[in-house]
Parts: sequence; structure tokens; C-alpha cells
Amino acid sequence: MIFDVLANADRYTSVHPLFAKCFAFLKHTDLAGLPVGRQPLGSNGCTVIVSESAPKTKESVRLEGHHAFIDIQYMVAGEEIIGYVPRAHCAEKSDDVPNDFQELQGNAEYLTLRPGCFAIYFPEDAHRPGIGTGAHTGSIRKIVIKVPVQR
Repeated sequence: MIFDVLANADRYTSVHPLFAKCFAFLKHTDLAGLPVGRQPLGSNGCTVIVSESAPKTKESVRLEGHHAFIDIQYMVAGEEIIGYVPRAHCAEKSDDVPNDFQELQGNAEYLTLRPGCFAIYFPEDAHRPGIGTGAHTGSIRKIVIKVPVQR
């Protein structure tokens, strides 16, 4: 897991061959003006998901992991608490292979994702996103870029 601000994103472009393109998109796109929904980011298998939703409670959000994709989660507006735990410390609950979603069970540590911050979750990471902080009660606008794992 990587947690940082977009201004430092260039430090992480060597981690994956598609990260430079993903971070360039986040830096040079009017993210507030993007419509909610999914769209491809080029022809390399990356997908941009724009969401706008009310904050959730810890109890209502499942701990999740992915096998085929890395998540780059970037906060545009609002703030959320996002949980993290190494996948090795989790028990498997269910696996939705076609949708690359695995529900896990484990004890997460929490960070606050604020505008300008991003978190990267690799297949070895479990995460619990979208939880309200209590300080921010409005909607959360977030970009998730799904980056295919290089094999």
C-alpha cells in the first residue's frame, strides 16, 4: 500500500509501467467535471471510475481485495476514512472472480483520505473504502483507477 499526495506521485512511476499515465491523467484532467461512471483510460486495460456518494459507516463497508487489478484511489472532494490490512493477515469470506472482488475478514488500520491524497492498493493489500470521518458530512467525490497487474 502506498499513501501520499499527488504532488509526490512522480516518486512512484517506476513501480508499475502504467502508473505514469495514470498520474498524468489525475494531474492534468478536470476531475471535478468528469461524469460519474466508468471510462477506459487509453487502450492499456486501465479503467477510470468516478464516484460521488454519501459517506458510509464502518459496519456497512466490506473489507475487499483484488487479484487482477491495482487500485489507485484519489480524493477529489470530501474526505473518507479508508482501512488497510495486509491480505496475509486476512481470512477469505467470498470471491467474485469475474468482477475481481474478494471479500475478506481482518482488522484494518485506518487513514484519512483528503482532497489531493491518493492511496494505492496492490493485490497483496486489503482495503475498506468510503467510510465517513464525521468531520465531513457531504458527498465524497473520488476517482479510482483500476490498473491491470503486470504478469
